[in-house]
Amino acid sequence: MLDIFAYLNCSHSPTVEDAWQLPGHTQPDGYTDIEFWTNLAELLEDGGFRGMFFADAYNVANNYQGEIAPTVRRGEQLPENDPLPLLSALAAVTDRIGLVATASTSLYPPYLLAKKLSTIDDLTDGRVGWNIVTSAGQLEFENVVGEYIPHDERYEQADEFMQVCYALWEESWAEGAVLQDAATETFADPNSVSFINHDGPVYNVPGPHMCAPTPQRTPVLFQAGQSDSGRAFAARHAEAVFSFHLSSAEFRSYASEMRAETRAIDRGRDQYRLYPAVTPYVGSTTAAAEQFHQSVIETIAPETGLVRLSNHLNHDYSQYDTDAQLKSINAEGIRGALQAFLTDDRRWTVGEAAVRYARYPTAELIGTPSMVADKLEQWMEAGADGFMFMAPAVPRTFQAVCAKLVPELRARGHLPSEASDTTQQQTLREQLFGTARLPDSHVERGDRQY
Repeated sequence: MLDIFAYLNCSHSPTVEDAWQLPGHTQPDGYTDIEFWTNLAELLEDGGFRGMFFADAYNVANNYQGEIAPTVRRGEQLPENDPLPLLSALAAVTDRIGLVATASTSLYPPYLLAKKLSTIDDLTDGRVGWNIVTSAGQLEFENVVGEYIPHDERYEQADEFMQVCYALWEESWAEGAVLQDAATETFADPNSVSFINHDGPVYNVPGPHMCAPTPQRTPVLFQAGQSDSGRAFAARHAEAVFSFHLSSAEFRSYASEMRAETRAIDRGRDQYRLYPAVTPYVGSTTAAAEQFHQSVIETIAPETGLVRLSNHLNHDYSQYDTDAQLKSINAEGIRGALQAFLTDDRRWTVGEAAVRYARYPTAELIGTPSMVADKLEQWMEAGADGFMFMAPAVPRTFQAVCAKLVPELRARGHLPSEASDTTQQQTLREQLFGTARLPDSHVERGDRQY
């Protein structure tokens, strides 16, 4: 069965920054309103979505033209609130849908983040996922840790960060440590709670973890890694890997590379799932879908894409002629953002890539439910286990997916025919892999006994 996730953020627009001008896009006013989010969560759960995935960033970027004015003017991921506090409210009105939030290994201390995610795993009955990022923006580092960390070094640090988190989540508390034994006046067994005593190149964390074992212990691990370092990190750690590609052929190559990376460290294909991002434009007729797609393109100002491309790559694209060919650079930012264009069959100019990147480098699937389902099947044949659905207009895009596309996918046997029995609630990991806990076969757990 397919897994479909909604790509979101706690800002005015998750996909197209200029979409605040579009009809059917109420997120610019709704993102600060709890009822907007709870209504959306109920729509997505009832409509067959496996999860809500929240992207996040940590700075008002000044990469384009060396100032913040273009970022502010274009609303490039700005203003933006933190998704972590929102997840508990969404859990209160839903029973099944997974709730995934982004948090940076470069900016959070591991002990603090481990506690926050454990808390949310408890409050969501084990439906939390963590999208692991290493961050990229210059100001992100200046605001939080003071000194910029280069790309490959960020991933080395992230590896150690994960080791700390695994130890806190999986080793610090034994099963059954909480006794609540009135006869012995013992709330928890002291012999079942231990220090982790991590002493590494970057982190010194004695522990113990403050949270008792939660339904999943370790949240479901999401990661988007398309650079060499990012892909290697995903192969070691991620249970859910999402990625950006302009074509299914490009994704097929990426899926093959991921299989090679995971085979090299003895991870089976059943231990992770691949979720390419796609943008569906679903209409009752082809003309209606194409008309909406065209209206989205017409709202985009080229500068918006240049600002986003500059901010994500940590590189100023105002220095290039928009008619110049887009070329490889030694970017310290999100390198996968550039790879989607460089590995495409088309030769992109800077200006063309900017307008395209203003709506993310994803395949745009335009047409009737049957046409879009046909295209999704091509991606499935290329290796997709599900999809991260990008939405130009919220809730309009998701309403169309739930009302039109999901019934078509159900009729083809790609989604369950109806919602699962809510009397048997499952954790997110159980829904994806059939087990609530990170399996012993996970390479980062090895043969440890917990």
